[in-house]
Amino acid sequence: LQGATDADRESVRRELCQLVDYGHDGCLLLLQVCLDEVLLNDREAKNLQLKHDLLSATFRYCLDKTYFSTCFCEALMRIKTGTDGLLETLSSALELSAAEKVGIGLALSDSDNSGMKLKGQQFAIAQIEELCLNPNQSVPNDQIHEIVVFLHQTDGLAKHMDTFSNIASLLEVGQSPFFAPIPKEQHDVQSINHSRHLEMYLDSTNDDFESLLSEIGKEISMADIVTELGYGCTVDSTQCKEILSTFQPLDDVAISKLLGAVIGTQNSLAEAHNTYATFVSAIRNTHLSESPQLTTWNTDVLVDSINELAPSTNWVHVMESLDHEGFSIPDEAAFCLLMNIYGRACKDPFPLHAVCGSMWTNTEGQISFLKHAISAPATIFTFAHSSRLLALPDFASLGPGNHAWFCLDLLEVLCQLAEVGHTVSVRSMLDYPLGHCPELLLVGLGHINTAYNLLQFEVLSCAFPAILKDATKRNVVNYLWHINPCLTLRGFVDAHSDPSCLLRIVDVCHDLKILSAVLESTPFAFSIRLAAAACRKDHSHLEKWLTEKLTVYKDGFVEECVNFLKEAMNAASYVVEGTTEQPQASVVDTYWEACPPFIKVLQSHLGQLLSNQLSDELRELCALYESRNQGPVARDIPTSEGGSDDVEVEANAYFHQMFSGQINIDVMIQMLTRFKESPDKREQSIFNCMISNLFEEYKFFTKYPDKQLKLAAVLFGSLIKHELVAHLGLGIALRAVLDALRKSVDSKVAQICFILVSTYVH
Repeated sequence: LQGATDADRESVRRELCQLVDYGHDGCLLLLQVCLDEVLLNDREAKNLQLKHDLLSATFRYCLDKTYFSTCFCEALMRIKTGTDGLLETLSSALELSAAEKVGIGLALSDSDNSGMKLKGQQFAIAQIEELCLNPNQSVPNDQIHEIVVFLHQTDGLAKHMDTFSNIASLLEVGQSPFFAPIPKEQHDVQSINHSRHLEMYLDSTNDDFESLLSEIGKEISMADIVTELGYGCTVDSTQCKEILSTFQPLDDVAISKLLGAVIGTQNSLAEAHNTYATFVSAIRNTHLSESPQLTTWNTDVLVDSINELAPSTNWVHVMESLDHEGFSIPDEAAFCLLMNIYGRACKDPFPLHAVCGSMWTNTEGQISFLKHAISAPATIFTFAHSSRLLALPDFASLGPGNHAWFCLDLLEVLCQLAEVGHTVSVRSMLDYPLGHCPELLLVGLGHINTAYNLLQFEVLSCAFPAILKDATKRNVVNYLWHINPCLTLRGFVDAHSDPSCLLRIVDVCHDLKILSAVLESTPFAFSIRLAAAACRKDHSHLEKWLTEKLTVYKDGFVEECVNFLKEAMNAASYVVEGTTEQPQASVVDTYWEACPPFIKVLQSHLGQLLSNQLSDELRELCALYESRNQGPVARDIPTSEGGSDDVEVEANAYFHQMFSGQINIDVMIQMLTRFKESPDKREQSIFNCMISNLFEEYKFFTKYPDKQLKLAAVLFGSLIKHELVAHLGLGIALRAVLDALRKSVDSKVAQICFILVSTYVH
């Protein structure tokens, strides 16, 4: 191209065409060259006119190849600079005819790139619109005919014939119908093809907007047109039917989309009056007679017009088709408008399955409907005719009058929506039932099982504790247990950390006779505490249950029992200090009373434990309990070879020697270290007894004289410093320190803390 001259013009053209004939790659290369030259626009080139002629001829040669559309789209995609206005520039530079302009626009509409596809569609339509600049004149048949013939005879563009036919069907053609002539070389053997072409293009005279725009990828439906024209479409039945009749036949889906557009624009189209007037003037070639300017849709006129034009309309199917792209109910007024439309169109109850039967594809639209439906007055919308209505006479007075929270289909679809990314929206819809009828909501959700049960668990955690504490709502727990035991068990487990809830769980289990089932079906951490609280009046049942579990689960169960004993003893220390209030104190007392059977059973199975650490922890707990409670249970547990009384006497003797000055703190610490690590069980028992007694005495430190107080505090701190207390003991010691830090600086407890901390730090 750069070196071409007039002398070799024809040979260069043949070489370029030969390159195109090589196939896709050759055509793509030539089209890229064409586009680059057009963008470069080098007007100082010596062979400017020759280059222009060669480019035009080559481009038109490419147009006739079946792979033109693909190559043209790829060539445009490879341009690094912006492509805005490129088609116009290309058409002008190569002096393309109207038919060729339409052709490249249709070719680009094949692009996989949505942006390129849209540009091609818009360019093709723009070229066709130029053919009808004067709306009062029809488009000359020969211009349409020229484009049809061009597309038909050009292999690279023939596949776009249908698209063009649909677009052209929107134009008022002077002569109808039109069809492509048969190429001259085929005339002799295909003389009957006129009829075939006539059939091919006969449909182009139909006013079919939806067919057109489904081809070019941007659907302009009846709803779009009516919305653009505005409220004037429904000014009276005659005009409304005239407009709707252009979209015959009216099917259920189209009507549903129209209703969606109507309710979404009920008060936002005031400026569309002029558009409607212009439209009527254009199609009738007359001015619109004076008529009242509507400020919203006249839905009575709209519904009556639809029923007259399409008397067989199935309004249930129309409601089922609300699940379409773009459907949304913006506010309460829009919802009421939709219900008024349905009420005028159909006397049957609203088909609940259309909105609650399953999850929509347009989930946002479904949520917008349900959000207004659940709060609507029963006169506007009701769930009372649902086929899956919760039948509980006890709850008849609960919930709103429209029976929303009795509808199991509603609850199920809300649970499903919550699990696909709409938790926040669904949760906001539950604010009313959680505040006014939580028991109804909880029992209703108990009937629903979904993949993750997210909404069910959230409502359970919010509503179940309060319901459990209220003895008058025992029937709610009873309902829930019978319809969904697993959900009820989860509620028990989640709520038991609240002492008042634990005691109520015990009462409920006894009342419903489900204690055994609950104990068998819940984690050890919960079942152990429930058993301790439930068997406080008869420890023989507790011992039997513990023995059965230990036999089956061994160390795993023992570990949870040890954790329970630690919790019970820690909590008991707070009760002694007077820092615990009811009802927790009642639970703490219950746990403390349950310690003897636990210790008794665990001690009897000590030899079966596989974990030495568990055995050591259990012995430490036994010693601690023994030091605090010198009852028959403690004496039944052998802690030393010489007996517990003998050990207690010797332990107290060492304390007496320290407080009287016979031995100092360092000697005491050395002795305790030796006793702790001694293989002699008696010395180990003395160590455990001394540690337990020291913790027991802590609550009396404030009554000690200053000298003895200082000694006790230093000993306390030294035990922590030399790591002579571990596990439970260390926890109690540190808790004592934290408790002391909360006291007044001038108090004796604070003095103890300062001495203790100072001893530990230094």
